[in-house]
Amino acid sequence: MGTTVSVETNQEVNIVSTTIMAATDTSSSKPCFQFQKNGICSYGETCIYEHVKGVRYDRKKEIKGKKNCRINAITSTSRNHFQQFFENYPNFNYNSGASVVKEFYRMCHYFGWDREDEERVEAHDALKIAMVQEFNTLYGTDVDDIDSWHKLCLALDISPPKSLQACREKIRSLHVNLVDLVEPEEAREPIKIFSNLQELRAYTIKTGKFFPKEDAYAGGVLRFLLREILNKHVTGGQRKGK
Repeated sequence: MGTTVSVETNQEVNIVSTTIMAATDTSSSKPCFQFQKNGICSYGETCIYEHVKGVRYDRKKEIKGKKNCRINAITSTSRNHFQQFFENYPNFNYNSGASVVKEFYRMCHYFGWDREDEERVEAHDALKIAMVQEFNTLYGTDVDDIDSWHKLCLALDISPPKSLQACREKIRSLHVNLVDLVEPEEAREPIKIFSNLQELRAYTIKTGKFFPKEDAYAGGVLRFLLREILNKHVTGGQRKGK
């Protein structure tokens, strides 16, 4: 039988490359918070932000009187949960026309967050919730609703089979990155379907597009796909029992 829908679900790799800076803010008047925090900046003279020492950015003060970003991500009812997520950081100029993953890494650089910083960990947790909720919004949550599977087929630019079981089998047989399925509409490109797990893994690591493998807010369709993904890793690429 065919292989399962697959996506790399390892822990996030700390990737910050020159490609991430492609969608950077064109303004140079904003301060570099990495420089303010540490007195140095990993981008040196190529940094687009101003290197001025000052008081470190205080995110808790900025959102005083507001719900924190995790709560906002959970309760969002709008179509674009990523917009809701980035609105929790008004000092950061979010580019909705760029990949949400690139924008997240760009925001980490903007605020000078190290990998283990509390603010970064909190923001990353909220972003994962936003990814899951965006998937639910775009494709539905009822695993027995053929419309949800048809939406996935259309997103992948494949002809939707007529039966529910045929839809499931078709989606199962493909290697796709789930983050690509939820990218903002303005930034979405034709979704790549990979020939094998190795190609998908290389793409996932290169782009840093890791979808959360577990989340309490996942709907039935997403939970179904994630089970298939986990089975694939356990069985080495073949569907369990085949």
